[in-house]
Amino acid sequence: MKFSAALLAAVAAITPALAVNYTVVVGADATGAPGLVFVPQTVTAAVGDFINFEFRGGNHTVTQSSFDNPCTQQFNTVTQQNGFTSPFMPFNAASGQIGVFTLEVTQTANPIWFFCARKPHCKGGMYGAINPPTTGERTFAAFAAKVPTAEEPGFGVTAPFTPGGTSSSGSGTGTGAAPTSTGTGGDNGASTLSARSGIVVALAGLAATLLF
Repeated sequence: MKFSAALLAAVAAITPALAVNYTVVVGADATGAPGLVFVPQTVTAAVGDFINFEFRGGNHTVTQSSFDNPCTQQFNTVTQQNGFTSPFMPFNAASGQIGVFTLEVTQTANPIWFFCARKPHCKGGMYGAINPPTTGERTFAAFAAKVPTAEEPGFGVTAPFTPGGTSSSGSGTGTGAAPTSTGTGGDNGASTLSARSGIVVALAGLAATLLF
């Protein structure tokens, strides 16, 4: 009995280490050339996995949207919460430093739709999804078909963006070897914040269950 209890405790302790880290490159294609892209555009992940958005070109955001409005930040009129968003995170080619925005997947029942909120990047191809359905009416192809071809809502070019009202996103700033950041989570899920590479970084673990 003691052995079984110890074994269960050991398994529980190592379970978080089994999470998978996925990388999505923001603003650069597979060759490293700048572009209006997320590479890859879709990710299939399990609960507890992490999606690391690495900003490697231009000046972009990762902002949560909804299936019906791919290029508009998600907003829930019941909870009065915005979907998550990163700050604008410009790539510094001279220093080689990159910004990283990380989502922890906290549910897989509903897909997480996202886009770059800088005009007109979304209609130019900067949109994507985590765990989009492969069948039915809400596939990634159906989501892409809803991307507007005319001017879409966005945050313009001002950086960094701070969401108005009550937000479920987190952001932080830092410089040097030990940057710091703070933030809170809303009803979307738990938030996890840290900073990397001594630049502005935001990380959030959000379930994205509001307007899917």
